[in-house]
Amino acid sequence: RSRIDGSGDCSRSRARVLSVAWVAAARRRGTVMVASVNGPMFASMEKPHLGPITPFVMVFGGCMSSIVFMEYVLKGDPNAGNFINATEFVFVLLQSIPGRLDPGSWRIRPLCASRMSHVQHAVLWVAMSTLANYVFAYNISIPIHTLFRSCNVIASLVLGFFFFGGRYSFRQVVCVVIITVGIFLASVGDMQKFLASVTCMDCAQPGAPTGSSDGGAELHKWYIGIAMLVCVQCFQATLGHTQAVFYRRFQDKGTRDQLADEYLFTSHVVSLLMILALWEDISSSARLAFSSEVLCSAVPIPRRLLWMALNNLTQLACIKGVFRLSANYSPLTVNITLSVRKFLSVVLSAVWFGNPWTYLHSIATVLIFGGVFAYSRCPAPAKIEAEKKAA
Repeated sequence: RSRIDGSGDCSRSRARVLSVAWVAAARRRGTVMVASVNGPMFASMEKPHLGPITPFVMVFGGCMSSIVFMEYVLKGDPNAGNFINATEFVFVLLQSIPGRLDPGSWRIRPLCASRMSHVQHAVLWVAMSTLANYVFAYNISIPIHTLFRSCNVIASLVLGFFFFGGRYSFRQVVCVVIITVGIFLASVGDMQKFLASVTCMDCAQPGAPTGSSDGGAELHKWYIGIAMLVCVQCFQATLGHTQAVFYRRFQDKGTRDQLADEYLFTSHVVSLLMILALWEDISSSARLAFSSEVLCSAVPIPRRLLWMALNNLTQLACIKGVFRLSANYSPLTVNITLSVRKFLSVVLSAVWFGNPWTYLHSIATVLIFGGVFAYSRCPAPAKIEAEKKAA
C-alpha cells in the first residue's frame, strides 16, 4: 500500500512538473492556458508586432509635436514653465500608479532601493526638471534651450572626472571641447538680438535711432537664464552619475527596469511638493490658460489648455517611442535618430515660430550635434573597459 501511495505521489509530482513545463513552454510560444467551462483553451499573449518604422514615427512625430505644442503655450505665456511642468508631472504619475500596485490589490509594492536613495534621486530630478522649464521666463528660446540640453556630456565629463572617479579618452575630451565651442557660439548668436536693442548713450550718432530702454534689462534676464541652463546641465550630469551608482548598489535587490520604474514613480510623488511650493505661480498660469482664446466656435476649448493637453499626450508618445527604439535597434541607430530629431526640432522652431537664427547658430548646431554623435562613438579607455568586464 505504501508503494502504491508512494507511486501515486510520484505520479502526481511528475504530473505537476510536466504541467509547469508545459505552461512555461506555452508562455514562451506566446500562449497561456486559461479556464474554460469546456476545458482548457489557449489565449494569445503575444503583443501586436510593431512595424520597423513605428518607433521612428513615435520619436519624430511625438517629440517634435511636443516641442511645437509647448512653444505655442510659451508664446502666449512665457511664465508658464511651471504650469507645463506640473501638468506633465501629474500626467506621468497617474500613468505609473497602476504599475506600482500589487496584483489584485490597492497596495503599493515595497521599494527595492533604500528610501534615502529615493530622496536623493527625487531632489535632483525635481530640481533639474523644474529649473529646466522655469528658464523660459528669462528670455530663453526653444532653439537655445534644445541646444543646451543636447550637450549634457560637458558637465557629465567634468563632474565624472572630479567627483565620480571617471576616466575619459583623449578623443572624448576633444569631442567635449568641440561641443563647448558650439555652445559658446550659440550663446553669442542668441545674445545678438538683445545687444541690438541695448541703448548706447555714448556711441549714438546725432539723429541715429537709439535702442530700447528695456534692452539692458532683457539682456540681464537672458544672462540669468543662461546661468540657470548651466545649473540644469550640472543637475542632469549629477543625476546621471548618481543613477549609475544606485543601479550598481541595488542590482541584487531588483532588475534595472524595476529600479528605474520605482525611481520614476517616487520622483513624481515628490514633485507634488514642488507643485505646492509653486502653487501661486502655477495657478496664475492656469487662470491665464483657462481665459485664453477658444480654438473656434465649433470647439469652444481654450487654446492654451488644448496645447497643454496635446503636449502631454505627444510627450508620452515620445518617451515610449524612445524606449521602443532602444529595444529594437542598435545604440548607433538610436544615437543618430535622437540627434537628427533634436536638430530638426531646432530648425522647426526657428522656421515655424520665427525665432532668431544667425550663421553662428548654424555653426553651433553642426558642432554640437556632430560632437555629441562623435562622443557616443568614442571607445572607452582600456581601464574602464577592464573594470566593466571584471564587474
